[in-house]
Amino acid sequence: MEKFSFRPYLIIIGLMIVTSFLLAFTVDVELIDQPGVRTDLPREIAGYTGSQRLFCHNKDCEWSGTMDQLDVPDICPDCGEPLYAMSWPEKEQLPDDTEFVKYEYTNDTDRTVYVSIVLSGRERSSIHRPQRCLPGQGHKALEEHDISVPVEDRRKPLNVRVIESVVPVPGETAAATPHYYAYWFAGRGRETASHYARMFWLAWDRVVHGVAHKWAYISVAGVREEDSRDYEEQLKPVIAELYPALTLTDKELERH
Repeated sequence: MEKFSFRPYLIIIGLMIVTSFLLAFTVDVELIDQPGVRTDLPREIAGYTGSQRLFCHNKDCEWSGTMDQLDVPDICPDCGEPLYAMSWPEKEQLPDDTEFVKYEYTNDTDRTVYVSIVLSGRERSSIHRPQRCLPGQGHKALEEHDISVPVEDRRKPLNVRVIESVVPVPGETAAATPHYYAYWFAGRGRETASHYARMFWLAWDRVVHGVAHKWAYISVAGVREEDSRDYEEQLKPVIAELYPALTLTDKELERH
């Protein structure tokens, strides 16, 4: 009996996938400037009060802080140079049309969470996987897992990826601070916690529809207790309120 082999078909499928991705990132496409989320972060969220984070790009200064600390908006209080929504290394490493919004939130118990939105530009390198970026910020990743966050008026819970890491304490060899970093990606009408799913939809829209949507990379980060996931009970309410504050309705998307 003749033996049937799937190998030629797998090769053809593989070549089709490679060709699709090459087309996706080489052909001219229309860039849709309107992202699928709002970029105005709320002042109050889940018992936290927030303020925008800003950064000085003067290498002799490198001040960073929040808008609430400033007497003159957008001007560094130490050197008088302009302030920016992204750090100097981020500006150097990412395409010029990448957009940032960062907020620092604190509550009555002095617990702090950091919320960030990165909006992609025309180049796909605008958004990096956090697994690439966090080590450069001193994080040593320990474990990753997904959490499901129930959101009011959303049919299914939002799937969010969480990275647990530690950051060494400067000057203390054996000491490290435990951190968490939760994130998901949002396009126009699409959401995923998977970098690879986002890349698929990015290629699909470019090849099939001839458009490149602005994707948003949304993260919520903070400090956690060692060997404990109690932080998730504080994290989930923040995400549950943040999600509807950022997400555009179908009618709002239709207007753009």
